[in-house]
Formats: sequence, structure tokens, C-alpha cells
Amino acid sequence: MKKDIFISYSSNDFDKVNNVKHILEINGISCWMAPQSIPTGSSYAKEIPVAIRNCKVFLLMITSKSQESQWVSKEVSLALSECKCVMPFVIEDCILTDMFNFFLTDIQRYYAFDLKSDSLRELIERIRLECDKESGIQNSFRIDEVSNVETWIVSKDRNVLNREFTKFLTLLKKEYRNNPNAESIEIWVDKYIVECYAIRAIMESLDKYSIFLTGAAEAKIQLAVIYIHSGAKKYIKKARDLLNSAIKTYLNQSTYYDMAFKRIIYSRWLIAVTYKQERNFGYANELCEDLIEYINDENQVFDVPYSDSLLLPQRELIVINKEEIMSDYLLIHLDDISMNPKELFYTQRRLLELYILNNDFEKAKGVLPELLVSFERCKGFIDEIYHVGLYQNLFEYYSYVGDKESAEKYYRMALENAKKNYWKGKEKKLTNLKQIFE
Repeated sequence: MKKDIFISYSSNDFDKVNNVKHILEINGISCWMAPQSIPTGSSYAKEIPVAIRNCKVFLLMITSKSQESQWVSKEVSLALSECKCVMPFVIEDCILTDMFNFFLTDIQRYYAFDLKSDSLRELIERIRLECDKESGIQNSFRIDEVSNVETWIVSKDRNVLNREFTKFLTLLKKEYRNNPNAESIEIWVDKYIVECYAIRAIMESLDKYSIFLTGAAEAKIQLAVIYIHSGAKKYIKKARDLLNSAIKTYLNQSTYYDMAFKRIIYSRWLIAVTYKQERNFGYANELCEDLIEYINDENQVFDVPYSDSLLLPQRELIVINKEEIMSDYLLIHLDDISMNPKELFYTQRRLLELYILNNDFEKAKGVLPELLVSFERCKGFIDEIYHVGLYQNLFEYYSYVGDKESAEKYYRMALENAKKNYWKGKEKKLTNLKQIFE
């Protein structure tokens, strides 16, 4: 896709350059900037020459680091050979090397150590004139039309913003522990202020201008989990939107690493769970299968342990499809996760759920002792939604095998936990199950 400008820079200056990019985009200038603009699976060497040839303006971000970059010097050479309009933008007080002095002979330079300087305004006007030369369109600088929160975000240091979201995430988790009610959390989030700006307005502005902060992504994932746990239909679409935004953030990091890979897996799995909640099992199944393929492909780059990747979609699929063969596949890998009580519990509980769904009560009975041991080892470290899930499974199992006393005990435990945590969806499901067994 053709863009107005190609941004050439050193990855060491990513945050500074990203700030400039956001101001340009606020002012209607489309930008090509690696790695954000490189399609998944493609390479820098393939995409960069095409992007330079297709751009109207080549914006060279000059710092001491960019002058040391072999990539930047190659990009400048190509831009000059293609007779592109090269605009050097000096964002750091540094001395030009002989090579860059040679490159930029007789080319006007713009100096903007302060992003609100007149040089930035001049640069934007010049870019617009260059881009609109043929059409004759005249545009004025629009920075004053940007909302206060957007101007604040652009001028704010990314590390400071990330710390604000980390603080928000910590308080969000604490608030949810004290009052696990999605509606109450909604009100609390609406009232949360950073300096003089609402946290929701900040998150919306980050999305609007493609500012990718891992702190914000983690806050969105946690909020999505709260919505999903509520079981309320009105929150499911909100949860998906938050998760998709978090995935976009991790895909657009300046460096792609194994933790980003794991968070993408987790978020995509949660999206599949939302469709399962809506009883759209076919699409949930499709998403899990796509996720397994994605994991297998990416594991050629990241050697992520089995328990950190494939277990999430595999566990979901065995319940959606009720496939016995998949339970055998999980059983083979139980040794791989034997030292991880949480993963062991999650996997054993899914096996119990599958056996109950398939009316295989002998196998269900066989998995129970180890499952209960795993639960005791990790129940203080997992969300109470999984306590309710286990109690519900035990209620169903003992109801089917005719142990009314045990069934009543676990039904009561599941219902009390669901009510305590305001999980209306779980309450309704438990009530319906009780009526079926009665």
C-alpha cells in the first residue's frame, strides 16, 4: 500500500521516532515505518525497497545512532537513486558524519529537539505541499484540533505511560479481588484518572493513533478476563475488542520475543472462549485449530515449552469436540507439566469434563484423585472461577453416578462461590443443571 512518507530511522530511536509518526498521522499524513508496516511473514529486505519506491517523501530521522545504522545508509542511498524528495529531520543534537554531510548536501534540514517546535510545523507543511503538489490541495496544520488527551499522550515519555498502566493494572486486580463484580469494575474504571485524563480516553487514543504499549495491552487483557468471567453477554463483545487491541500491540513491538508470542496465544485463546460462551462452537473450534497451526509455525522461531502454548487450544478443543483421541494426546503430555501444578490442574479438569460429557464415568473416576491433589496444590494461586468450574464438574459427576450427598455438597459450593463473585452467568447455568438432574 502506498504511503505519503517512508520513515528511515534507527531502531534505537524507536520511541522518539514513534512520537513524530503519531503527530504526522494526527495531521493526516500516512506513514510507512518498520516493523509496523511490514506484513507478517515478509522480510525487511523485500518490503523496504518497494515502500521507498512507492512513497512521496523520504523522511530521514537523524540522530547519532541513525548515522551508525547500515540499514539507514542503504535506505538513503536508494531514496536518492530513486530521486525521492528527501527531508532530513534532526531530532537529536548531534554532529553529522562525513557520509551524511555528503548525502545531504544542498538539502534543507529540519531541527526539532522539542516536538512542539516551529520546525515540526514547517516539516508538516512541507510534507503536505509535496504530497499535494499535483492536486493543488491546501491544508493547514491541525495540531491545535487534536484533543488535549491526544496531545498529552504524544508528548509523554513511553516508559512513564507504561508505568502508569502497570499501576492501573495492579489496582485493577486488587479492586477485582475486593469486589469481583464486572459492573462495579466498569464504574471503577470509568472513574480512574491519570493526571487529569480518564484511563478509558487514554486507551482509546492509544488505539486511534497506533501507539503500542505493553502496559496498556496487559491492562486490556485483565479487563477482558474480568468481562469473560462475568458470563454476561453485554461484556463479551467488549472483551473481544480489548483482546484484539492487545494482540495488535504485541504484534507491533519493535522487537518480537517469546513473551509477546505467549501473550498473543493467550489472547487468541480467550477470544475463542468468548465464542464458546455465545455457544458458537463451530467458530470457537475453528479459532482453536488456527491457533494450533500458528503455534506450530511460530515454534520454529520460539522454542516455547508445550505447557506454555499448545495446552490452551488443545484443552478447549477436547471439550468442544468431545474427542476421545485428543484426551489421549493430552495424557501423553502430562509428564511434561508434572512440575507445574496449575497447568496440571487445568488439564486434568478438562479431561474430567470430557469424560463426563462422553458419559465415561470410569475414566472420570480414575482422574479424580490426582485432579483433587493438583487442585489443593494450586487453589490459592488460581482465579476462583476455576474453583466454581471444578465444583460444577464434581456436582455433575456425582449426580450422574447417583451420589446425591456429594452432588449436593459440590452444587452448594459452586453456587456460593458464583454468588459471592457476582457471576450471574454461572449462577444461571448451575440452576439450570440442578433442574435437569432433579
